[in-house]
This record gives sequence, C-alpha cells and structure tokens, in this order.
Amino acid sequence: MTPNCQPQAGLPLADPESALMKPFLQLEETNQCLEQDLLRQREIARQCTQSVRELETRNLEISAVRDQALTELAERERIEVTLRQKTEELARSNCDLEQFASLAAHDLQEPLHSIQVFLDLLQVKHGSSLNEQGQGYLDRVMKAASRMQQLIEGVFVYSRIDAPGSRGVAMSLQHIVEDILSDLGAQIEKSQADIHVGELPMIHGDAVHIRQLLQNLIGNALKFHKQGVSPVVHISCVIIQDRRHIGTGKPGNLCQIEIQDQGIGMPQEHLGKIFGMFARLHRKDEYEGTGIGLAVCQRIVTQCGGAISVCSTIGEGSTFTVTLPA
Repeated sequence: MTPNCQPQAGLPLADPESALMKPFLQLEETNQCLEQDLLRQREIARQCTQSVRELETRNLEISAVRDQALTELAERERIEVTLRQKTEELARSNCDLEQFASLAAHDLQEPLHSIQVFLDLLQVKHGSSLNEQGQGYLDRVMKAASRMQQLIEGVFVYSRIDAPGSRGVAMSLQHIVEDILSDLGAQIEKSQADIHVGELPMIHGDAVHIRQLLQNLIGNALKFHKQGVSPVVHISCVIIQDRRHIGTGKPGNLCQIEIQDQGIGMPQEHLGKIFGMFARLHRKDEYEGTGIGLAVCQRIVTQCGGAISVCSTIGEGSTFTVTLPA
C-alpha cells in the first residue's frame, strides 16, 4: 500500500534547477572578482613600470647634474687656485712696487737735491751777472727741478696708499677739514677764497689717507678758479644707507661728502680721464701741479671701499662727490 505523501502546509517546494545553478553563479562571481583583481594588478604593474622608468630617467638627470656639479666644482677649484696664485703675485708685485718707489724716490731725491742746491748757489752768487736770457734759463731750470721734486713725492705717496695704516679709527671730519683749511691758510688768504663748511660727522677709517684725500680735493677747488674771481667752495656731508647691502643683517651707512666750487669747470668728455695717473687738462704755465692728485684720491677711495665721482660744467664749476663707509 503506497503511502500518501503530501507536502506540509506552508513550506516552499524545492527548485532542482535553482539548486544546480547556485554553484555556477558563485563560480562566475568568483571569476569576476578574480578578473577585477587581475585588472587591478595589471594597473599596479603598469604604474610600477612607469614609476621605474621615471626613476631611471630621474637617476639619469641626477647623474647628469652630479657630473655637471663635479665639473663646475673642479673648475671652481681651479679658478680659486689661479686666483690665489694671482693674488699672491699681485701682493708680491705691490710689495716690490712699494720698495721700488721708496728706493727710487730716495735715489732720485739725492741728485735732485744736489741740483737744487747748486741752482740756488748759482742764483745767489752769479744771478746778478746773468743777462735777461740767462736768468730766464735759470728760472726755467729751477722750476723744472721743483716740478720733479713734486712728481717724486707724488709717486711716493701714490705707492704708499696700500701700506697698512690706522684703519677703523674713529675720526672727526670736522676737525680734519679745519686742520686742512688751517694748512691752506696762505693760499686761502692770497686768493681771498670764501669757504663754507657744513656740519660734518664722525666716521671710521685711516685718518692719514682721508686727510690726504680731502686736502687734494679742497686744494684743487681753490686752485682752479676763474682769473680775477675769488674762489667759493662749499663742503657738505650727508649720511645715507648703503644700498649695496644684501642679506638679512642690518645695512650699514655711508658718508657722502660733496666739495663744490664755482671755478673754471671741466669739459664733459674729459671727466672720465681726470682720475688717471699724470692726467692734466691745462698747461703747466696755466695751473701748477703734477697730475697725480686725483689719481691718489681715486686710489684712497678704492682702498676704503668707497667711490668718487665728479659733475662739472665749463665756466660754472665742479662738484666732487666722495662716498665712504661711515
């Protein structure tokens, strides 16, 4: 007797096809996940390959930069060695020049002194017996000997500018200018010059060189005046900020000195030449001098780390501007 099997009420009937498809669906889902992982791994591999290539390129660039830096470093070391050698040679040359100038000045002054002595004796003992032409010859020789003496002294002063001095010493420009005007008192009185001196500050430097610098400039302002017109000279100074300063430190100050005259002035085309050695714009019979004074000024200013310039107009006068570390 066959049993009567009836499904229990409320329970779903099992789907044989659905049961068979379930593993395949899971397998397909797993396969899709594997494909996505494979795609991601390929993308990662591509990115890694690209990164490796970029690193290789970067390494090549770094190697090139390193090689260039090594080449530049070697070149810089070579330049530094050459610069040291040239500096040592220049120092030896300057020392030899200073010794030569000192010896030359001494050796030249001895015979020149003898010449001047004998010229003076000739003038005293036999001057009255010379005719007008002979007296003229004697005067010309005495003036030439005097100019030679000034040239020797000027060259000696020029060669000694780089010698060690009292650098960094505080000094009063006011007192220095007052002393200079006192020394030039005879020239000032003779020309009836009118000197105007403003308030001058304290600065640091070599007092001997600064005095030589200002005395040369003030002396020129008195000398190159118009015929029949008394010289008028203005001396002033201002403190300015050093615009050459770079870096984070506090910028230093500069002392800007102006010496202005109302003299004969200079042509514009000659302004760049007047600081040269033995530079002269006038004949010796017009204005005395050796042509060394402004070259000495230029060298002093350069040694101090400053600058000197001139602005001039024919018939109106000149203004020399000296800038020095304060």
